[in-house]
Amino acid sequence: MTTNSQHGVVSRMGIISVLVPLIAVVAALVIRNLLILDYVHILLGAIWTGVDVFFGVIFRLVFRELSPDTRASVAIRMAPATLFFMPTASILTPLVGYYLAIRENVWDPTSGLFTWIFTVGILLVVTGFLTVFPNSLLIARSGKTDDITLKRRLSWISNGALIQLAFQIVIISLMAVIVVFH
Repeated sequence: MTTNSQHGVVSRMGIISVLVPLIAVVAALVIRNLLILDYVHILLGAIWTGVDVFFGVIFRLVFRELSPDTRASVAIRMAPATLFFMPTASILTPLVGYYLAIRENVWDPTSGLFTWIFTVGILLVVTGFLTVFPNSLLIARSGKTDDITLKRRLSWISNGALIQLAFQIVIISLMAVIVVFH
């Protein structure tokens, strides 16, 4: 079971994980500065991609070597990052990207390229909400679970992050084509 102190840390981490990106996006929109908004979009996407690299690759390798108690302790403390930041990033990053594409007059819904970007973007978000989010929520709620259940949930998070990483590489590549050729 988690203590009240742990719940406080989870709540603070969750609030910070949501508010910082949200405030950055809102501030850029209020200032009406596309350069700042573009920077926030790229930075938020890069951090999201980095988190997926961490959870999909590094996390998987390191956690195999930890004792069950250490694995549970670390997982419970990391759950807020995946529970709050990942959904925030997966919603804000594509929304800001869509807004920027429209504002910069590069959005062409009839283009096959944009159809691919839209499709991969949807798959990217859905993957996170079907794998990372629910398993992070279960870890955060349960406090401490048996090692078999925890391993399964961590595996789902790690696999979801790995799939998201693959989709992110594809979508970043497609956006690079837009930047170079439009």
